[in-house]
Amino acid sequence: MAILSQRVFMILVICCCATFAECMTMKYKDPTQPLRIRINDLMLRMTLEEKIGQMTQIDKSAATPDVMKNYFIGELQGVY
Repeated sequence: MAILSQRVFMILVICCCATFAECMTMKYKDPTQPLRIRINDLMLRMTLEEKIGQMTQIDKSAATPDVMKNYFIGELQGVY
């Protein structure tokens, strides 16, 4: 049982280290990076669907939580 606990602990440590390393490489979240570097990093991480969704405007009457989540909608019309 002790060997199993040690293995589980080691797996958790490895996962935590990998997650931390990934967060440290997210240049788009680092305000000390130049703007063009941050933009390029974010654009490389976004899928085509996310990019299209951010350029899409829909009317607020069609903005259900599912639509906003599933289509990555960037802006609502008629909010003002």
